[in-house]
Amino acid sequence: MGSQYRYQVLYSDIGGVLGTNGWDANLRHSACAHFGIAPDEIEGRHQLVFDSYERGYLSFEQYLRRVFFNKPRDFELDDVRDYTYEQSIPWPQNIALFRRVKEANDLKLGLISNEGAGIAQYRVGKFGLRHLAHFMVISHFVHLRKPDPAIWQLALDLAQVTPAESIYVDDRELFVNVAADLGFTAFQHVSLESTRERFLQLGLAVE
Repeated sequence: MGSQYRYQVLYSDIGGVLGTNGWDANLRHSACAHFGIAPDEIEGRHQLVFDSYERGYLSFEQYLRRVFFNKPRDFELDDVRDYTYEQSIPWPQNIALFRRVKEANDLKLGLISNEGAGIAQYRVGKFGLRHLAHFMVISHFVHLRKPDPAIWQLALDLAQVTPAESIYVDDRELFVNVAADLGFTAFQHVSLESTRERFLQLGLAVE
């Protein structure tokens, strides 16, 4: 019996696998440089509120007010928000690979992502994820964040599958390790070609 009959669901992260990351350190530092702010000026406040933001207890606008606008600025909140959104770039070849693997192997595709309000909705639309995935488990909406094991369990419960029936792909090694400990067939996305090769090693069709 081929692997395509064993696996029922392919789970993937969004940022770093299907496109650029969302609000990560690189983008924060890029925004700081663009608006002329020293990263150290915002980093302490960011650390204090980021968990609440990504778990869905703050909007992106509330987050920005607390982190960037603790004092008067010569730019507006909308400027920072719009700049942030513009930096989200989908990777069409990666998205196409996951679509082919999903369709060729009759798999459900679920997305498990740490993304906060505003950015999450924008990226779902820009990346075309409503047409790619059967369902999404995004931290802002479920109030859970990786590496909380509960976010993977929720994804399993939604699909009514076991970890042994599931593949998980993420660009962050720690999250891959947690998923593997939970029983997923999990591997780290490093490049398009290496992920394609890993799918082949698992017995999945990629065309």
